[in-house]
Amino acid sequence: MSGKRKQASPGEQSNSKRRRIDESYDPPSSSHVSHVVQPRNAIVIRNILKDMGIEKYKPRVIDQLMEFFHRHVRDVLEDAYDYQQHAKNKSMGPQDVKLAIQNKLAYAFLDPPPPELITGLANNVNRVPLEEPESEAGIPPPASKFLLTTPNFELKGEPPEEDS
Repeated sequence: MSGKRKQASPGEQSNSKRRRIDESYDPPSSSHVSHVVQPRNAIVIRNILKDMGIEKYKPRVIDQLMEFFHRHVRDVLEDAYDYQQHAKNKSMGPQDVKLAIQNKLAYAFLDPPPPELITGLANNVNRVPLEEPESEAGIPPPASKFLLTTPNFELKGEPPEEDS
């Protein structure tokens, strides 16, 4: 043998060790399904939710958390690879991954400003009084010559006399 690994067929790749049968998962009305195949990460996320005391959630929550997990890990590993290439190392080391995680935390997950800062900024803005409206509130009506009820004609001759 030349020492090369045998390539798995596409059917074998889909049943790889990335997925496993979760015996303990019992979806609602699953009488026609004996075993549910879930990715290992989905099982881990479900167990984390269960440990946190979260019993009720929509099924899409696990998918969204898995997507976030994969995207976050991919971004960290891409950054770690860039750091490894910049340092001209032959392989990625733990220091590359640590630096990538530190940078990701510093720029992707920002803490909200403290409430005291927000209150101070709001007080500064609110010190300036609002301008008083020039006229009544609302939209001013158009000039009387543009109103539909204004007469747009003239009578020729003298107006009739009024009897009192």
